Amino acid sequence: MTPTLMWQAVLAGLANSFIYALVGIGIAVIFKGTRIINAMQGDFAVIGGMVAVYAVSLSGLPYPVGFVVGIVAGAATGWLIDLLCVRPMMRRHAEEDAFLLLTIGLAFTIGAAVLYFAGRDAHLLPGIGGSGSVEIFGAYMPIHAIWLIVIALVMVAGLWAFYRFSIIGLSMTAASISPEGAATNGINVARMRGYTFLLGGAIGALAGILVTPLIAVSYQMGLGITLKGFAAAILGGLTNPLGALLGGLVIGLSEALAAVGLSSGYKDVVALGIMLVMMVLLPNGLLGRAGRKGG
Repeated sequence: MTPTLMWQAVLAGLANSFIYALVGIGIAVIFKGTRIINAMQGDFAVIGGMVAVYAVSLSGLPYPVGFVVGIVAGAATGWLIDLLCVRPMMRRHAEEDAFLLLTIGLAFTIGAAVLYFAGRDAHLLPGIGGSGSVEIFGAYMPIHAIWLIVIALVMVAGLWAFYRFSIIGLSMTAASISPEGAATNGINVARMRGYTFLLGGAIGALAGILVTPLIAVSYQMGLGITLKGFAAAILGGLTNPLGALLGGLVIGLSEALAAVGLSSGYKDVVALGIMLVMMVLLPNGLLGRAGRKGG
């Protein structure tokens, strides 16, 4: 593997890294706020990407409007799932494994719904900034990939500020740590949980919209990026949304280098194998026990 080829693989892996990070952040946000492991986070991405495709391609809306419509669709889906499924189960004191089974079932349901309404065809969005590339030290990176990284970093910074300084963010954190104590202090715990699913759906939809110019969105895309996002969230500590950014970088760069050094058929094996080894050695994630409380 030549240095140029390795550098090209790193640049290619960076875009995927931030997509996995966004999906992982969405998983961590929902787990942080509800203690529910969301196995359908990648399907929020499918919804966001597919809605944006239809808004731009079929309805003729401007790209920025389609972008917003896709995010709103993901956020609305998250809010409806909490309203129609999670809240009734909470009232009946469902166990944690019941919520995991719920999200697995919803993942298959959403995939089937997308197949029914959109068919088997995969769809692409135009890239932000066009289809051109930028040369970086002898290797090339699509302009859209650069925008993807910038938008993801801005979102991560905004999420950090949201949890640290906003009243709603602080209330969501308090409601997740001690629902009884938060309720005693006048915080509407059910509403905060709804906001958590709304935020998780919006982040997932953002990931789907950003990846659709690079990887065509289809009804079966959700499971693959859910697994990679879950790996990123686990490596980051699961309860720390920002730790998923570091986990996404590890997964994305590992599979990119594996595809060049070995074969593209081994990239998933190598990336997830690295996750297994690191979790054995670092069971609290890359940031350690203190990092599990961050975000």
